[in-house]
Amino acid sequence: MSTVSTISGSGLSSTTASSVESLSENYELFLSVLTAQLQNQNPLDPTDTDEMTSQLVNYAQVEQQILGNSYLENLVLATNNESASVALAMVGMEVTYTADDLAYTSGDTLSWSIDVPDDADSVIAQVCDEDGDVVYTQTLGTDAGTQTFTWDGTLTNGSTAPDGNYSLKIVATDGDGESLDIDPSTTSVVKQVDWSDGSAQLIMQNGATVSLSNIVSATSPSAS
Repeated sequence: MSTVSTISGSGLSSTTASSVESLSENYELFLSVLTAQLQNQNPLDPTDTDEMTSQLVNYAQVEQQILGNSYLENLVLATNNESASVALAMVGMEVTYTADDLAYTSGDTLSWSIDVPDDADSVIAQVCDEDGDVVYTQTLGTDAGTQTFTWDGTLTNGSTAPDGNYSLKIVATDGDGESLDIDPSTTSVVKQVDWSDGSAQLIMQNGATVSLSNIVSATSPSAS
């Protein structure tokens, strides 16, 4: 006969813990009713064993589902703890990350790194504002390797861009005119780690908020 296992540990959510407690209470009640039923059954019309077996199987299946949820929750908790340790270890380190956008303030110069592939035939940098509109365009070299693109806030019409967030889009093609996928990145020092949204986010000295999945490389400032 199946038994209800006791799950301990702080890794369970309140929902799973409540489900385990409820299942245990219902199971104990079921055993009490079943025992009374067996003790008082009519010998000429005994309790249907198939129905009893079906009920026990159903309880066992529910128990396994709850236990499976608890194992997944513990796995997620362990993964989050590992991510937290990695994020905290990066505080004070110089990190290169794929950059969706950067904050610009008048007088600043924004800088991105671009890895140009060997088969690049045309590489064009487009600076876009918060609405996605292109405000500055520059043709870059096609030599393979890492290039640095800097922007001092100058717009295509010669005026200076207002303060705000700006992103860099690279439009590149090979010799056959096929598009090449190039993700620009930038570098800054990790100032702190934020968990307000439930996952570790790195707060950079340049004001950017970066997730661990966007990290390209990290080095100690003394080693850079």
